[in-house]
Amino acid sequence: MVVGGDFIVVGGQRAELAVARLSDPRTTTIVRLGGSINNFVTLDRAPSALPRRWYRDSAAFADDGVTSLNITSGLELPRLLVCNNDHTVRLMSLPSLELVTELKFPTAVNYAAVSPDGTKMCVVGDTNEVFLFSKRGDTFEKISVLTASNDASFSCDWSQSSEQFAVGSQDGYVTVWDIRSQQKMAQLETFQHGRSRGACRNVKFSPSGSIDLLAFSEHTSYVNIVDTRSFEKRQVLRVGLTFASQDMQITGLWFAPDSSSLFVRLEESILEYTVDRIGRYSFASSEII
Repeated sequence: MVVGGDFIVVGGQRAELAVARLSDPRTTTIVRLGGSINNFVTLDRAPSALPRRWYRDSAAFADDGVTSLNITSGLELPRLLVCNNDHTVRLMSLPSLELVTELKFPTAVNYAAVSPDGTKMCVVGDTNEVFLFSKRGDTFEKISVLTASNDASFSCDWSQSSEQFAVGSQDGYVTVWDIRSQQKMAQLETFQHGRSRGACRNVKFSPSGSIDLLAFSEHTSYVNIVDTRSFEKRQVLRVGLTFASQDMQITGLWFAPDSSSLFVRLEESILEYTVDRIGRYSFASSEII
C-alpha cells in the first residue's frame, strides 16, 4: 500500500488493484486485471502536469519488488503504470482503472521507471535485458534494448537530470548508463556479492539538490550509497545492528523528497538515516550518511 497526492492505491498477489481518494476514502474502485502478480505499480503523468516538487516518488512507502506501489502526485489526474508477471506493462486511467495502453514484453516485468522529465521509460524483468522507451503523453516507442549483467533485474531508477539510469540485478550488480550515449558508466557490485544475500533489490538516485548519490539495497542486511560524481566513493551501511547476528531482510528503500534522509524498510520497522547534505554541498565530507 502507498499514498501520494489525493490517491491511495493497494495491489494484490492475484492482479487485484484498489484505488481510493483520501478526500473521499469511502469510494473505492477495485479491479482484477486478469493477469498474474502485480510486481510493481507507479503513477505517471506528463511533466507539464507535474509541479517540480512532485516529480519523484516522494511518498513511496512500499517498494518490496513483489507487490510494490510508488506514487507521484500532480495537478491533473495521473495514469497508473502496472508491471505484471504476465509479460505486460499496462497504462491505466485513474481513478476509473480503465486500460489506456498495453505494452507486451518477452518476459515477466518486475519494474518500470519514468524519467523525471517524463520523456523516457526504463523497464526490467526476469531477464538481463533492459528495455528503453521514448514517451510522449500516453504513447511509448521502444528505442533500445540493453544488457545489464547476467541475471534478472528487480529495480531501476533515473537520476534527477533524466540523463542517467541505473538497474539492479539478481546477481548482485548495479549497472549505470548515460542515456545520451547508451554506454555503461559504471558497474557496481554489492557488498555481499552473488545472487543470494547480495542480490540487488532496490536502487534509487537522490531526487533533488546537488547531493548526487545512488543508493541500492541488498537482499539482506546491507545498503550501499555511492557518490555519482565519480562512482569511486562508497559507504556501506549494516542495517538492524541490534540484531547483528541475524540477516535482516530489506524490503524497501527511498530518499526523502529533499534528499535529506534515506529510509530503509525492514520486515518489521523503517530506519531513517540522515544524509550529510552540508558535506555533499562543500565536497569535504568523508562520510555520506
